[in-house]
Amino acid sequence: MSVYRRIGGNLIAYDGLSFYNGGEEFAGKIKGRGSFVLVMAYTDTALIPGITAAGASPELTPYTPPLDAELVHTGRIITLDNIAMTSDAIPTPGIITRAAIMLSDFREFYVDAGNRIAPVVPHFRVGNGPGADIRTGKAVPCAKDIIENARKVGREIASQSEYLVIGETTPAGTTTALGVLMAMGMDVNNYTSSSMPDNPLSLKASAVKEGLKNAGINGTCDPLKAIECVGDPMMAATIGLVQGAKGVPVILAGGTQMAAVAVLLSKMCYPGEYDLALATTRWVAEDGSASLFGILKGASINIPVIVANLSFARSKYKGLQAYEKGYVKEGVGAGGIAAAAILKGVKKEKIEETAELIYSKLMGQP
Repeated sequence: MSVYRRIGGNLIAYDGLSFYNGGEEFAGKIKGRGSFVLVMAYTDTALIPGITAAGASPELTPYTPPLDAELVHTGRIITLDNIAMTSDAIPTPGIITRAAIMLSDFREFYVDAGNRIAPVVPHFRVGNGPGADIRTGKAVPCAKDIIENARKVGREIASQSEYLVIGETTPAGTTTALGVLMAMGMDVNNYTSSSMPDNPLSLKASAVKEGLKNAGINGTCDPLKAIECVGDPMMAATIGLVQGAKGVPVILAGGTQMAAVAVLLSKMCYPGEYDLALATTRWVAEDGSASLFGILKGASINIPVIVANLSFARSKYKGLQAYEKGYVKEGVGAGGIAAAAILKGVKKEKIEETAELIYSKLMGQP
């Protein structure tokens, strides 16, 4: 039996989910067999010391996107001996994504938008190498080509799908998200999230400002130029996928990075042209150092939002408990695919239990 609970305003909780901006109406469209699409990308912005917690070390950070894809697709790591976790053994949110995939009937597709390390899972390639450090002001000069290539892929995937859930794995993606938003004239310096509990806001803002200066952007620019100058390949690929999937409901699975993609789409397309929602985790929605809703409100976007109220508070592993302390929060489409699985009848607790089991196997623990 479904249980609805109104908690002031337009927030409604339902069996482990919370809905905003008409999210409960969009949820009714999640029927049949959907497809999970993971967009993999890398940007040399991740090499800026202190900018991201993705990977076990700066040397291993470029492995993050392909390793995430391997974990979600196979449940194990192929390219390295072990997954590149932090020194505190805090795992990728890909364990949540893998759990949701195991517990439901989603089709899986993988898209290489631009990586430094080639993925070994079956995938579409729409990019040509990683994005540059945004401080150069020349982050993704081939963004237009990526969009066009991804549009064709999106059309192909949509032809096999009742709906799409598009996630991403992009180290330093919250910095590039800040970059494109500021390039388009938005005052969002404290709005993008971080994989760390202490959000390096000043460091990210400094990198963006240097990139904007070198790109000659002083004021407001169009969305394509924003991506080309201070964005990342994931953004271009996701935009193309959405455009190609026109006519099919699409969940942008992620936090402030996908909020930035939603803003870009809103400025590149007609209002209501695409059937979109954004879905993320409770850890992002409750992040006091950022504001996903502030980004959407600042751009006057009334996109439906669904929040998966996942929790590792009772986990026996400190690496998972760290999520409750502000580490990681989101990524690899974890919030969106978990929300879609819950809407299809999978219990939130089952996703949490399965993610814990996957983590224990990765760590070689009982």
